[in-house]
Amino acid sequence: MPTKKTGPGDKGFVLDDYALYNLNRAAATYNEEMAKALKAYDLDVMQWRILMLLNDKNPSSVGELARRSVSKMPTVTRMLTRMETQGLVKRRALNGDRRVIEIHITAKARKVLKMVQSIGKGVYERAFEGVNAGEISNITKTLKKIRENLGRSPYDKSAPS
Repeated sequence: MPTKKTGPGDKGFVLDDYALYNLNRAAATYNEEMAKALKAYDLDVMQWRILMLLNDKNPSSVGELARRSVSKMPTVTRMLTRMETQGLVKRRALNGDRRVIEIHITAKARKVLKMVQSIGKGVYERAFEGVNAGEISNITKTLKKIRENLGRSPYDKSAPS
C-alpha cells in the first residue's frame, strides 16, 4: 500500500503526480511517437508489436499474440489477416489441427523489422535520456511488480481467490 503518495479520492490528490496516470501518459506518448516514425515504412504500432513478438517467439498462437500485445483477439485476428496479405506473416495449422493456428514471421517481415528496429531503439533512447541503467532496471522491476499486483484482480470472478 502506498504510504507517501495519495490516490484518487484522497485529500491532496494531484493527478499529475499520480504514478498510474503518468504510466498511461508515457505509454500513449510512446505509441504516438512510434506511429509517426513507422508511418514512413507503411507500418502501424500494432504491426510493429506483432513483428517484435514474433521475433521474440516464432511461431506464436493468435491468443498468445493477443495476450502479449495487450490487445483483443478480434483486433489481432484482423491485423494478422492484413499482415498475411502484405506477406509479413503466414498462418499454419498446428500438426494439421485446423482449430489451432500458429503465426509465423516471414523472411520479408524479418527484413522490414531489421529496418525499423532502429526506430524503436531511437525512441527508447530518447525516452530514457538522463536516466541511468540502475534507474531503468528499477523502473522495469517496479512495472513488473505493478503488473503482477494488478493481475490479481478482485473484479475478475473467474480468477482463483
